[in-house]
Amino acid sequence: MALFLAEGGGAVLWFAVPQFKPGEFGGVFTLDLAKLPPSDAAPTAFEAGRFWLVNVGPNTEADARHPDGQNTRPGVLAIYKVCVHLGCIYDWKPVNNRFECPCHGSKYLKDGTRVQGPANRNLDRFVVRALDAEGKVLGETVRGDANQNPAAGAPLNLPPGTTAVQIDTGLRVKGRNNGGPPTV
Repeated sequence: MALFLAEGGGAVLWFAVPQFKPGEFGGVFTLDLAKLPPSDAAPTAFEAGRFWLVNVGPNTEADARHPDGQNTRPGVLAIYKVCVHLGCIYDWKPVNNRFECPCHGSKYLKDGTRVQGPANRNLDRFVVRALDAEGKVLGETVRGDANQNPAAGAPLNLPPGTTAVQIDTGLRVKGRNNGGPPTV
């Protein structure tokens, strides 16, 4: 009986304690700047980390489809690839220049801003860090509640001297509430 309980307890601990390695979901991904999409270009998918890498430029920032009070700013974003409505995997639709969820029809702008429901908030974002050549952190995504602090989860403007970005998929900033009527 004691052996059975010890084996059962060991199995529970094995599954309860996260065991993420660099380069897999729940871990940390370090990418050189050449891996970033150009400013205002289509997002780049990173399947191993389950995120989209977006480089918000002036055209994305000025997109007239942003609902009132849901503005963005230039910088780099890592957006979680799971729809906030019911957890489906959405995709980038270049024809419409937005993300669209095939399950229930939620639509999001390139920066993850919800423009059509049934989802009632923006897409979740991962923490992005700007690193110099020695690996020193030059800047980091602001963490916190995006409903209380609009800077939480905002795009990271890469400081001078940045040679790489680091995406921490273990640190997620929940998308800001955006449950108004469909706007697109």
